[in-house]
Amino acid sequence: MKISFIGAGHVAWHLAQALENAGNSVQEVFSRDPKKAKEVVSFCYNAQVQEHLDFSESTSDVFFLCIPETAYAQVLSELLLPKYGTLVLVSGTAALAEAMVMYDPLRESMNQMGVFFPVQQLSTGRKISLAHMPICVEVLVEETEITLVTLAKDISDAIYVVSGEERKKIFLAMQMAGVFTNQLWTQAKQLLDSIDLDTQLIQGIVENHMKAFFTQQTIPSATVQLNYETLAFIEKPEMQEIYKQMVLLSQRSLT
Repeated sequence: MKISFIGAGHVAWHLAQALENAGNSVQEVFSRDPKKAKEVVSFCYNAQVQEHLDFSESTSDVFFLCIPETAYAQVLSELLLPKYGTLVLVSGTAALAEAMVMYDPLRESMNQMGVFFPVQQLSTGRKISLAHMPICVEVLVEETEITLVTLAKDISDAIYVVSGEERKKIFLAMQMAGVFTNQLWTQAKQLLDSIDLDTQLIQGIVENHMKAFFTQQTIPSATVQLNYETLAFIEKPEMQEIYKQMVLLSQRSLT
């Protein structure tokens, strides 16, 4: 398929290369920052930097919207697509119906819209294999589902067709298991650094809990008491509050 990207951040950087390596053709890349658009284009065979949001003359079939959801209202109101182009939101939480109203308030366009949500934290310049990366697809009509599932299968073997509510729960689970947990690991590392020890000291317990989680084994809950002397070792007040709440949750799980 012929594809264009609106947005040139981390996700566009990965998807553009993966989709083109699978035999698709990236035609244009738009970004408010032309330097970022040029960077994505440099990894593609025949792509061009698009300087505006008028794609009405584009030959692309599918347009990936890879921008922050906070920018949807402005960008969607300016965006112009070819008559039958498919607009794809790359988002964990954006509502399809609301995005459609932003793009086409009078419901006059022939454009279809869907969601293509990679369940992975992607960063520019750090190449990772996407072959087993879960991709969640949400659509309003069957024709769009065929298009998005086909593109998803080009780069991954883990495809899930989901509803909007399911996608939002997956996004929240992704944050809790990844982004938020990484913050706790960072705090653990800082505590060990303060006494000149490295993270290998807790590698075993981390691996043990991860293995148990993914094999659905049960690890007996440890009794955790709120010790204010220990709490003082945590420098940031917000992390102290998180620690308190986690202790309370651990105690409740034992009752």
